[in-house]
Amino acid sequence: MQIKSIENVEIKNKRVLLRTDFNVPLKGNKIQDDFKITRAIPTIKMLLQNGNQIIIVSHLGRPEGKRVKSMSLAPVAKYLSNELKEIKVKFIFDKLSLGLVKRIKSLDDRVILLENMRYEKGEDKNDLKLAKLLSCCADVFVNEAFAACHRTMASMVAITKFLPSYAGLNLAHEYKYLIKSLNPLKPAIAIIGGSKIETKINFIKKLSKIYDAVLIGGGLANTLLSARRYEVGVSLYDKDYIKLAKTLLRLNNVVIPMDVVISDSRMLKARVADVGKNKSLCTKQEKILDIGSKTMKHYSDFIRAAKFIIWNGPMGLFEQKKFSHGTMVIAKAIGARAKGRAIGIAGGGETLYAIDMARSGKYYDFISGGGGAMLEFMEGKVLPGIKPLLIKNNLKT
Repeated sequence: MQIKSIENVEIKNKRVLLRTDFNVPLKGNKIQDDFKITRAIPTIKMLLQNGNQIIIVSHLGRPEGKRVKSMSLAPVAKYLSNELKEIKVKFIFDKLSLGLVKRIKSLDDRVILLENMRYEKGEDKNDLKLAKLLSCCADVFVNEAFAACHRTMASMVAITKFLPSYAGLNLAHEYKYLIKSLNPLKPAIAIIGGSKIETKINFIKKLSKIYDAVLIGGGLANTLLSARRYEVGVSLYDKDYIKLAKTLLRLNNVVIPMDVVISDSRMLKARVADVGKNKSLCTKQEKILDIGSKTMKHYSDFIRAAKFIIWNGPMGLFEQKKFSHGTMVIAKAIGARAKGRAIGIAGGGETLYAIDMARSGKYYDFISGGGGAMLEFMEGKVLPGIKPLLIKNNLKT
């Protein structure tokens, strides 16, 4: 199915309600990572060029209907003003009300940012009354928050019942590439890492049906190794999911590490151990923190032969340099193969951080800002935030 996008419709001289995902990490009033903000800039600029006034709504953290000062979007308003340079962003911190709606409609500021939508009690309940009130601010709704599309929120889903609704530029690109990933060019490989198998087991099963190989790393690999009765010591793994992990091991194309990097509990010394007949990989005080050099080469060989590559989740404790090698090798190998010989896409917060560390982001065909949304999309679910934007029967509505 195609998606209704601002690329395919002319929106001029309107009030546009733009839903973004500015759920960025903050340290005090300083933004630590602006990835999600910069992803929305092209859509903002395109709407401004067409003479529209933009009312931006977003969320930050989980204040659960309370006004938590540390979760205010005020720092985002300041940052966004700097990014837009000649256009100052008007920040409104007041609670949404009919009076505020009238005030917003009287403003001539080109860009207005409303306070954290999760300060509103009805936001996470997909409240129709809240959505209807919000819709009174604008003529058109544009969704530029793919990373939150798996959540059913008033400013994401219910709002579409009251306003003509379209995808922003980046959301449309996310959809395009993730649709491709469900029917990839062959040979196709998926590389899945990270910590919790709970959130990725259905994802891995789905990928195993459509990809030639699914390469496993990180805490996921530790859980699979434990399921194969290897001693993993105090490694990060999911004890409660050993039984389900065994179902993945029965899949022919799920590939686990050939060797792993192991360290003591203080992470001062590291050694490499082969995953072979000896089941005693770790002592009871040791932990697995990265894939080993044999695995790095093995996984790199898969990458070099692939025409389509998708990556979600690091191979180990990449935040520490001595255990970052596996993740860095994967990040750079995909970057070297993508944009030409293969399509290379990646997603998930830790994955984005790793790609940034490897300085290889510009070489990827696409980097998804949505971790949970990406997983659910590729499991075959129709995301609540995407569903209202779909063009049914491929006919524009």
